[in-house]
Amino acid sequence: MTTKTTVTLDEEPLLRLREFVPQRGLSRFINETLAEKLAALERQRIEEEMKEGYIATRQDREELAEDWNAVW
Repeated sequence: MTTKTTVTLDEEPLLRLREFVPQRGLSRFINETLAEKLAALERQRIEEEMKEGYIATRQDREELAEDWNAVW
């Protein structure tokens, strides 16, 4: 499903974009670029959540290792 919307772009980047993308291809280019940027942001968020989870469980792993050291 598509939705028509209005966006405001700075003139200079738009002029540069026109060198590479014809008027009829602008929506497709913006959609593809937006999808790529969103995918990168989602990957970044997942990586940050994984890092936070690793840090949060580090203390648990250290305590578990100490428990096992007592057994050995």
